[in-house]
Amino acid sequence: LQDYQVLELLGKGGFGCVYKGKSKVTGQLVAVKMIDKQKAIDADMIARVVKEVEIHCQLKHPSIVELYNYFEDSNYVYLIMELCEKGEFQHHLKAKGKIAEDQARRFLAQIVKGLLYLHSHDIVHRDLSLSNLLLTNDLDVKISDFGLATKLAVRGETHLTMCGTPNYISPEIANRSPHGLESDVWSLGCILYTFLVGKPPFDTKAIRTTLNKVVSGSYTIPPHLCAESEDLINRLLQQDPLKRIPLQDILEHPFMNPNKSSKSINDGYNVSLQVNPQVIIFLC
Repeated sequence: LQDYQVLELLGKGGFGCVYKGKSKVTGQLVAVKMIDKQKAIDADMIARVVKEVEIHCQLKHPSIVELYNYFEDSNYVYLIMELCEKGEFQHHLKAKGKIAEDQARRFLAQIVKGLLYLHSHDIVHRDLSLSNLLLTNDLDVKISDFGLATKLAVRGETHLTMCGTPNYISPEIANRSPHGLESDVWSLGCILYTFLVGKPPFDTKAIRTTLNKVVSGSYTIPPHLCAESEDLINRLLQQDPLKRIPLQDILEHPFMNPNKSSKSINDGYNVSLQVNPQVIIFLC
């Protein structure tokens, strides 16, 4: 850590803090995530920290926060990461109220491209939410926080861990049922809805009530949304994971291409995903 000057606090988490930092060698501004080892040990989360580093250090994509370096001492694990100057997307949304359709398309396209990269490497994020989307000075959105991410050993493998943020988790996760790559697609639906409406589709004052709404698929599309956005949200928020629109089809959806001549939104898509016939289920 002696190579970095630690500046102001950017945020706090369960096991540590994130600071703005500056390289003493290059002058580059970075984000310094300091994970308290003892807190992680007390919460039996050391394995999760190790997995986060193992996954994040392999990733390099314009829509994913880059991990430049990592090291540790007796008290902390340090992650030196790309600095996203505008911070968490939820703060941006709070200031704006909601996001205009053109901006929502741009943001969603960047997130989808990042997810396509992750899923091509069999990595499920499992905690996509506005607090884990960061904004740069140029208002580019980047996926962050791989603390709950997992790498599938085989395509089609599913996990049973209860994880994620209640307003954005899929019904299969809320039910502690097997879940895989499609869970991230559900979270995208919640994110798009939140962009356009200003609040998540299943938001309530109580976590249990929110989870019940997630499991039942109970949400309302406000009348001000266009038919194309309503259709895409509904395709993303399918209760059956295998009926959700595939990631690669999102970028071709009419909502994402308002000036492009395309088939009617009612013509339908092939929404089936290729699933390994031997689905492996285990506790992670």
